[in-house]
Amino acid sequence: MPARVAEIAAVLALATIVTVAIAAPVLRAPTERVFGMEIVGRHHDPFTVMAQLERPITIGVYSQPVTDISGALLARLSGGVAAYNWLILLTFPLSAAAAYLLARHLALSPAGATVAAMAYAFSPFHLAHAAYHIHIAQTQWIPLYLLALWRCLDDASPAAVGFLGATTLAVTLSNFYGGLIAAVITPVAVAAYWLVTCRTNTRSMRRLGITVGSLVLIAAAGMAYASYAAHAVVANRSAFAYPRTDLFRYSAKWWSYLVPPVEHPLLGATAHRLWDAAGVRDGLLEHQVSLGWGIVALGLVAVFRWLVPGSSGNPGNDVRRPAPFARVPVLVIVAVAALVCSLSPELTIGGFTFVRPSALLYEVVPMFRSYARFGVVVQLMAALLAGIGVDYLRRAGTRRAQIVCLVLVALAVGEYTVAPSAQWRDVLPTTAHRWLTRQPGQVQALDCMPLNQESESVQRLTAYRVTLQGNSTSDCTEPNFSGKLAALGYTHLLARRNTAAGRWFAEHPAPEGLHVAANFDDGEVFAVTARTAEIYTATMTGFWPRERDAEWTWRWMGKEAAWTIVNTTAQPIVTTLGIELSAFHVARRMELLLDGRPVENVQTLVVEPARRIYQISPLTVSPGGHQLVFHPVEAPTVARDVIHNGDPRQLSFALGTWNWSVRGDQP
Repeated sequence: MPARVAEIAAVLALATIVTVAIAAPVLRAPTERVFGMEIVGRHHDPFTVMAQLERPITIGVYSQPVTDISGALLARLSGGVAAYNWLILLTFPLSAAAAYLLARHLALSPAGATVAAMAYAFSPFHLAHAAYHIHIAQTQWIPLYLLALWRCLDDASPAAVGFLGATTLAVTLSNFYGGLIAAVITPVAVAAYWLVTCRTNTRSMRRLGITVGSLVLIAAAGMAYASYAAHAVVANRSAFAYPRTDLFRYSAKWWSYLVPPVEHPLLGATAHRLWDAAGVRDGLLEHQVSLGWGIVALGLVAVFRWLVPGSSGNPGNDVRRPAPFARVPVLVIVAVAALVCSLSPELTIGGFTFVRPSALLYEVVPMFRSYARFGVVVQLMAALLAGIGVDYLRRAGTRRAQIVCLVLVALAVGEYTVAPSAQWRDVLPTTAHRWLTRQPGQVQALDCMPLNQESESVQRLTAYRVTLQGNSTSDCTEPNFSGKLAALGYTHLLARRNTAAGRWFAEHPAPEGLHVAANFDDGEVFAVTARTAEIYTATMTGFWPRERDAEWTWRWMGKEAAWTIVNTTAQPIVTTLGIELSAFHVARRMELLLDGRPVENVQTLVVEPARRIYQISPLTVSPGGHQLVFHPVEAPTVARDVIHNGDPRQLSFALGTWNWSVRGDQP
């Protein structure tokens, strides 16, 4: 026992050293950075979990208590971002230790078990999900569960049954997919292990009965818990169902297991091109189930050794297979079962359609869609087989076998290598955001991005120094925007380079009232220097999104459109509105109404197709908000009917720039 503890400590130490090496950039700033490569862009999942970890602990439909409660307790000490990182990084040494324990139970040598443990802990599957899915990254529970299951079949003692119950709870309550994978793989794992290693034992039927009976009781308790914690899901599965088409997007392809990971520093670009050619984009993360050719080759060595007992070069020693080789068929059967489960629901060849397990599982649990995640079991089995292959080559006794062993292990290490510099990203989307958070004094910046599930975290992560667009700020390139920003209390404007607004600002001089404060490759920050506008256009309704060409920028309106205008002063003002208009196709008349009444002293405007500035004066506006309505007298025209461009919109007027000129206080 002390020797086994020392072995586990050594594996934990080795895995920790590797983890520190690849996560060094994150460890330097654990509250500002998050671990992992951004394979599919800035997805909301990590940031949603960070926010969840900082909230009070609750049990509900989406609770995964083993992970959630652990993370919440860490967050009490270090905050949500750092807690998220610690919970992710701990999975690497823990997964290595768990896989090592399973490998030693299967009689692998310390060397072979170490290879298996490290290959499993730092697999492309684990690294990919560690970047986005904190729950799926809890891969340590799968090998512990299989260890408990097979140990119970070997010796169904009370301690073994208790261990099985504890690991079942852990694998299920750490993440939903872990529970699904364990439930589906268990019958195969039990049958394969018992038939191959236990059935010749006179007491094996008793152990099998105890194990199966324990699993039935655990499953019943699990259903009772699900009915309590997630009654809505149990009562109405269809309400939580994903579309069946998602199964094809988020399931693996058989050759996914042979493609290099996109995180590889040398082969990643090639892998990206291959996936792009295959049309895989949204589901790219789920396809990161690469086993590596080195691991596959070592596993095939183990399979070959099992199939050909006399292959060691010393036939006299092959009368009886050593213990680890006796487990080879078990590992192969479980690996094949998991691989088949990871594939899409159907395969059509010619006129025949073959139904796969995911199609059947979807009928039972339609709230699951990412069946590629069964690849974690394929990875575990492949790693264990590779460890057995290492043991065989090391013990073969020939120099050639040892060289082959070193070459294949080195190949596996090379295929699993990642660049630490690529294994992190800032929790904020651009350098410009980070710059804003580090500015002294009062900062209130508008990010020219709509508020949605993907962007919402920016506000919280910047302590609301940066906010997202709303109704009043939905168009950062509209005329006189700086005055509106000043009126709304903003000190800065942030434009991301990869957005339409960012590209517009990059191609034009800074508008009046905005001064470039910081310029980065991924974003630009403007300081708001305009004074608070006495009157500004707060919102625009009834207009199509802004369009541009080389000469000007405009927004079309149809049947009717309106502005909400705001007088920011404490008294009524008299103002003139200069507005750039162009009528669609033919001259059209426009009526203006202020707060539902025709504008005084303003006749109906006759707007020509050629754009020009029309002066609307005088407008008397009292303090506060008001509605200015633009009403076309003639019905709008469907664009495609007159210019044959396929545009189905009904258009009346195009509105370009405008300007408010305050003439003075109302007498």
